[in-house]
Amino acid sequence: MESRYQKLIKQMVIDDQLPQFVFRMRSINRFLFDTLINKEMWFSNPSDFNDPFDCDINMTFNDSQHSSIQSYFDNYLKKQFSTKELEGIDEKNISTVDFEILLNKIAKRVAQRKGIACFLSNCDNLLMWAHYADSHKGVCLKFDILEDTEFFSPAKKVVYTKDYPIYNYLKDKNDFVNQMFFTKSNEWAYEGEVRVLKNKKDNYKFNEKCLKEVIFGCNISEGDKKTLTKIIKQYYPETKLKQAVKKNTMFQLEFKEIE
Repeated sequence: MESRYQKLIKQMVIDDQLPQFVFRMRSINRFLFDTLINKEMWFSNPSDFNDPFDCDINMTFNDSQHSSIQSYFDNYLKKQFSTKELEGIDEKNISTVDFEILLNKIAKRVAQRKGIACFLSNCDNLLMWAHYADSHKGVCLKFDILEDTEFFSPAKKVVYTKDYPIYNYLKDKNDFVNQMFFTKSNEWAYEGEVRVLKNKKDNYKFNEKCLKEVIFGCNISEGDKKTLTKIIKQYYPETKLKQAVKKNTMFQLEFKEIE
């Protein structure tokens, strides 16, 4: 039976809120081989990301009523900390500053338990090939979200903004996931990132049918290309192989199918 998330993913693709096809660029190493042979992908902890602001957004409560803050502290937040961690805090009349510090500590603990896999919405960005595919010596994996909605649940496009998010958890608890995991500085907008969020960092299995193409970088070695071709033909007989090639008169790549 499909979960609520799986149905939502399908509808988001229909409504063009998610692309049907997403891409993941990788260097060629044993981790890539493990991914392909075992048909599973590692969902990383946000602490491993290259942006120090990623999944580390602070919340504010300047416009919240103190009664709401005190009630939330008494009924939930206080239980999350040890007696030692609460030393120096007036628990009967908690200040907004102390409350904000404590709640942000909890938010970061939650974030650090999650697992995230990052995908791109296209495969023709030269910077992405340089950064994430070992200077075009790696590969790009093309996935079809609709072929494995369980694996791609929940997924969402990253929102890029020039302004630091101002997020009041007490007033909009339901927006925690969007703000914390799917919001980045617009300096990263060129990535066009799509993220899949899981409850913990771990390897997660995917259906082989969702891997539609493996695209070899334009600088891939013949040895790596031969090894990967053998793996793909053995484990993914329906997956297409393509070769990225530099265009002669433009700063662009074209992708030619390999028979």
